[in-house]
Amino acid sequence: MLLGQYLPTVEVCQIYHTFDQQKPRKGLSEKLIRRKLEKSGWTVWRGGLLNITDQMELYPNVRKKYDALLTLLRKYRPGAIDELRYLCQVHHGMPDFLCYRNGQFKFIECKLGYESLSKAQKLCVSRLQCLGFPVEVHRLAEPQTLIRAAVVNLRNGKKRIRIKQRSLKERL
Repeated sequence: MLLGQYLPTVEVCQIYHTFDQQKPRKGLSEKLIRRKLEKSGWTVWRGGLLNITDQMELYPNVRKKYDALLTLLRKYRPGAIDELRYLCQVHHGMPDFLCYRNGQFKFIECKLGYESLSKAQKLCVSRLQCLGFPVEVHRLAEPQTLIRAAVVNLRNGKKRIRIKQRSLKERL
């Protein structure tokens, strides 16, 4: 069966971040993007760990953090916990981060500039958007990349550029 049969017309916002090319890239995208999200006021949890509170042995601070997430979900998104736990258990495409700020939730998938979403990730993004959760893909890009934000249709891969890097004349 084709992936497109299950996907409605799903569009995902892609945000491009520049990075220092001297650093090693392994784990870099998640680390840098998490830091930027936390600096802008978002509380960040790992997206695929919603079932972690079911484990018997768990560090107390980790249990406390994920219990707080479940409390926020019950308050602002009643009924979504079961579906999200199902997605964590069954799908292998859950986004990297679940973020919360001022009563708003969003999911963030972190990628290096050349990486693409897998079929499982596209299906999971579609399911999350059907549940009413915004999903963004944050990409680490080389400094010379001109695109800063775009909207991508997951069905056909077409990209609409929303924000381009300003030229030097525009910055001055």
